[in-house]
Amino acid sequence: MNDAGARGATVRGRTPASVKNKKPVSGERVRGGSNTVRRKLLAGISTNVLVLGVVSFLTDMSSEMIYPVLPTFLISIGATGIVVGLIEGAAETTASMLKVVSGWSSDKWKRRKPYITGGYGLSALVKPFLVAATAPWHVLGVRLAERVGKGIRSAPRDALIADSADPGVRGKAFGVHKAMDSLGAVAGPLAAIAILIALSTDLDTIDDGTYRVLFIAATVPAFVGVAVILLFVREREAAGAGLKGSFLKEVRRLQRPFWLLIVVVMAFYMGEISYAFFVLKAQDAGVSAITTIGLYMMFNVLYTLLAIPSGVLSDRIGRRPVMAVSFGIFALTCVVMALAGDFLTVAVGFAMFGMYKGTSEGVMKAFVIDIVPSDLRGTALGAFHTAVGLVMLPGGIIAGYLWDSRGADATFAFGAAMALTAIVLLLVLRVGAGDSAQRA
Repeated sequence: MNDAGARGATVRGRTPASVKNKKPVSGERVRGGSNTVRRKLLAGISTNVLVLGVVSFLTDMSSEMIYPVLPTFLISIGATGIVVGLIEGAAETTASMLKVVSGWSSDKWKRRKPYITGGYGLSALVKPFLVAATAPWHVLGVRLAERVGKGIRSAPRDALIADSADPGVRGKAFGVHKAMDSLGAVAGPLAAIAILIALSTDLDTIDDGTYRVLFIAATVPAFVGVAVILLFVREREAAGAGLKGSFLKEVRRLQRPFWLLIVVVMAFYMGEISYAFFVLKAQDAGVSAITTIGLYMMFNVLYTLLAIPSGVLSDRIGRRPVMAVSFGIFALTCVVMALAGDFLTVAVGFAMFGMYKGTSEGVMKAFVIDIVPSDLRGTALGAFHTAVGLVMLPGGIIAGYLWDSRGADATFAFGAAMALTAIVLLLVLRVGAGDSAQRA
């Protein structure tokens, strides 16, 4: 049969035997299966969500090259437990206080990208100043400025994710973003370990010069992330016609379900123990600096692995039960860390901390979006973050005071008690119960 005849036979539905009986090679099957899994995993996820995930990956890689060693660096330049708690609490409160304003402003002007670019840009610009820090208050200044950048960008970025995601995959979209963010928190410690191994003669301790080389290296991915925003993030038309009323007038439009959620979240975050105290507990248990960074990587791997499944699960069964389980995991984490006295128990505590993080943050943001008007997404997310910040400073001070005066057991007992309080409030106040999610 000539070529024309073969084509004719195929057109008429009689595929030649040589074609019909051809079997795919194993490589083709593997590629096909891999592509199918990838398509299923990212089904419904827009390019904007993925690009913002890449930005968070790079920024978190930068931050997490620094963050695991920052508590020990602070101790080396004269900080105490309460100072560490104050710095962490003040930094997060500074960021959170700005988020409601930036979120509302992005709703008012229906623009998200300028806030995202400016926020990430500011955080990148101030990180190099850590190199010159010689006292705890120097670190506080850098952390405050860096968190101002986070305060500017976070609510508009989360609102852009919501604007860019179909309602039926909202939890999944936030889960994908958090997963990519957490991957950066795996890559950052890996890079930090490589630098520490290359520069340190004693892996159990870190000398002053090595800290500063690490801080310089950490600025590179932060600036690359800003370039990705400028080149690839696209503005999306925000829902509604733009806010016309004053800030206070628009905030009053947020209804009872939202404020009940805020009560629960504030109770929980009052006792959410900063990662800095996990590092100090590991140090007390005799875990080396390098090994502690390895534990932090494990924490972030679990965070990454659970972020998407928990978001998908919350899309199917609701946000409230997933949040309740997450709070319960954190309470158990605090119990384990209070009892930890050796490497194995500390490792279990770090693992459980990652499980809690992976099942909570994206789900809470999706919960906020579900129960607020679509034109107030940025405002609501900003108010949510601000409420968290209002309690993190006093919570950090309380945790640091307990650490210095009563020991690690008291600090983690405080965290467990507040997590259990939040579970009770979530169930008793029936947050979200009977309120159909706004799928728009």
